[in-house]
Amino acid sequence: MNRFSLGWASKIVEYRKWVLAVTALCIFAAPLSFNRLHHDNSNESYFVENDPNLQAFDRLVDLFGDPNYLLVGVEAREQDRDLFNVETITMIDEISNFLEDHRHITQIRSLSEYQYTHDDNGMMATDDLFEYVEDLEQQPEILDDARGVMATEQLALEALITPDFRHTQIVARAVYLPGENVHNVELVNELLAFIVENGYREQGFELHLSGMPVIGERFETLTQRDMAWINPVMGVVMLVILFVIFRSFFAMAVPIVVIIATMLLATSIQGWLKFPFTAVNSALIPTVIILCIGTCVHVLVEFFQFRFAGHEPKVAAKEAVSDLFFAVLFTCVTTALGFIALSVTELKPVREFALLAALAPMLIFLLSMTTLPAILSYVPWVPRNKRKQLESGSESLEDILTQETVSKKSPMLWLTHHIPVFTLRYRKPLAVVGVLITVFSFYSISHIRVDSNIVNYFKKDSWMNQDLFYFNDNFKGITNLEVVVDTGEEGGIKNPEILQRIDAMQTWLRAFDETGKPTSIIDFFKQINQSLNEDNPDFFQLPTSREMAAQFLLLYENTGPNEDLSDLKDFNEQFLRVQIPVLNMDEVDTTQFIERINQGLEQQFADLTIDLTGNLIMNNAQNRYVNNGMFQSFGIAIVAIGLCFILLFRSFKYGTIALAPSIVPVILTGGLISYAGVAMDLGTMIVGAMTIGIAVDDAIHLMSRYLLMRRRGYNVHEAVQFSMNSSGRAVVLTSIILVTGFSVMLLGSFVSYIYVGLFSAMIMLFALLGDIIFMPALLYLVDGDKSTIAAVLNRASSEGESRGKAKAPIAQHSSAVVTDRNTTI
Repeated sequence: MNRFSLGWASKIVEYRKWVLAVTALCIFAAPLSFNRLHHDNSNESYFVENDPNLQAFDRLVDLFGDPNYLLVGVEAREQDRDLFNVETITMIDEISNFLEDHRHITQIRSLSEYQYTHDDNGMMATDDLFEYVEDLEQQPEILDDARGVMATEQLALEALITPDFRHTQIVARAVYLPGENVHNVELVNELLAFIVENGYREQGFELHLSGMPVIGERFETLTQRDMAWINPVMGVVMLVILFVIFRSFFAMAVPIVVIIATMLLATSIQGWLKFPFTAVNSALIPTVIILCIGTCVHVLVEFFQFRFAGHEPKVAAKEAVSDLFFAVLFTCVTTALGFIALSVTELKPVREFALLAALAPMLIFLLSMTTLPAILSYVPWVPRNKRKQLESGSESLEDILTQETVSKKSPMLWLTHHIPVFTLRYRKPLAVVGVLITVFSFYSISHIRVDSNIVNYFKKDSWMNQDLFYFNDNFKGITNLEVVVDTGEEGGIKNPEILQRIDAMQTWLRAFDETGKPTSIIDFFKQINQSLNEDNPDFFQLPTSREMAAQFLLLYENTGPNEDLSDLKDFNEQFLRVQIPVLNMDEVDTTQFIERINQGLEQQFADLTIDLTGNLIMNNAQNRYVNNGMFQSFGIAIVAIGLCFILLFRSFKYGTIALAPSIVPVILTGGLISYAGVAMDLGTMIVGAMTIGIAVDDAIHLMSRYLLMRRRGYNVHEAVQFSMNSSGRAVVLTSIILVTGFSVMLLGSFVSYIYVGLFSAMIMLFALLGDIIFMPALLYLVDGDKSTIAAVLNRASSEGESRGKAKAPIAQHSSAVVTDRNTTI
């Protein structure tokens, strides 16, 4: 292996001009596939082909048209008796007219547009509740008449207006365009602008917006806004830290080349694969930034370490690549495996993200082992604070890693030099603490819950979150449970027996605490029957024969209503649709609710052919896939990365020791957040896969250096000491950068996005502690012998009395990293 890495490094430096030329060519060619890129946040994009939930949803769209609704909630003002006053009805009418004329709206239901069917001197008639809204000022008695009508209007009470007449909603049926969300953004933004332009809020009106178009707009708008500034800020913060560390603008800027090249190449591959931009793969940008900077730090630290030892740039670049080749390769491979494990989920965007995110670290490996050293080989300067050190030529590489210089040159060196002594002295207590943490972490897995509830994505003080609860309180939520009944024959919706069974099903569904009033053609049949019998409430009943049902529909159509019932029955009148509003609940409660519904339908209405679908079912299916995929992907990632560790270190023992500090932090963080009452979602599932791949990187670097020194005959403490002094600094620096970078995400708009940053930062911090404290403690317990340990502790005690005067025992051996090229890593 070592010969291969040395040969690779030699060729890269020798043909560095060609390397840079090929890199430039790839970067300039990358945009050729950008014309294939597009955005897609539709329901279809989240499901693989032939998914039964997607097929049921597609049937709903084919049979009944656009399935999404924009909701505008209106509250009566404090000074008003109820909604029935001139200003309120006028405002509702203006918004209704705006939406009715909008290019992205196909149907409107509102108080000002409402039509009621009734008896008119022995004839059935369908009339407007408000024929001319502009007449209300001169004829206020119309408002009293409207109150009287709505008090007994079964089709509107609880669905369109609350029984106390204090709340109503405008229900606008929005155009549904699969794979496209631009129209939702346009619709909601234009509606918001209309509301502001007319000054409704200044007039004292409380308006509430929700529904799938609003959610789609909020996700896209807030995501783009966050990405526009958070990703650049994250990159700038990391680069500033690099400058502080290296005191060099070059060291700060060179990772930008790798970041830009990786992003262009990854996006180019995305274009060739025709993968759309989604809310999921938007996480690719911060992932690439973090991975690039983390890898570049290791290369830069190694390169400048050789430069400080007096080597020319070409030699230093070659030595850095040779030393790091397999460590970087395996860190990138394990990171890729962490992402690939996400592909077990049944969500299509996650599978696409898994592939793109797995390609990213491999691109980073190629660039960091080719382009980056080629650039470094041309760099004659070193960081300003190290220039005198290089010019004096008095220090070799081993001098930089000694006790004598660490106290003078770098606080970081001082830290990494003294940590091994600390872990050696307290190895047993640390091991006990590590075991306890591990046991707690695995125990806490049982308390982890998954919840992709839309409410949890928005901050509690956001208007979106508050409006969601408004519709929950007054209209039983914003999402319908769609029940599609197949009568089995054309014209089957006129079968009185089937109608009676559906009516019984509606009554049963209405009895749940979580449901609101169902809407279906059933109530229209009853309303028509009542109007044909002098509006007698006793006749609010279903037709008793097919002929009567057919006559009811014909008479209703002849009255000229705006409501054509096309969203409640299909063209051939074989399928019937029942819409049941359902409270917005945690996904656990929603899943239990749907299970109760399914069980009840199977037990009590097995004679009906029923499909449950709609956004409620689709979102719940996504949550189940996330739940199943999270644990499966995590298990696959552990097994795959564990095998890589065993292969890399050629030892089950050392593979396990290196793997533990990388896995436990992920599980521990999951346990801590579960005890804090925070639920997992799609974002945190991605975090688990991403961080387990990143967290193992530092363990690979440290363990590789440790085993290298052990194979050269040095004792456990000397090996740990060298590992910490050589790779430990880069490990600490990359962890600082990662924690800081992820922490920037705490400034995001989405709660889920904020949690991604928080969880990632926690995992990276815990992984750092595991790598530099608990892993050495385990190595001392497994490989240490009493005589060596006693001698090291005695020497450490005496060094404590005369700190800075004696060199560390590893000084005489540290040159092995440069001189011995025949030892296998």
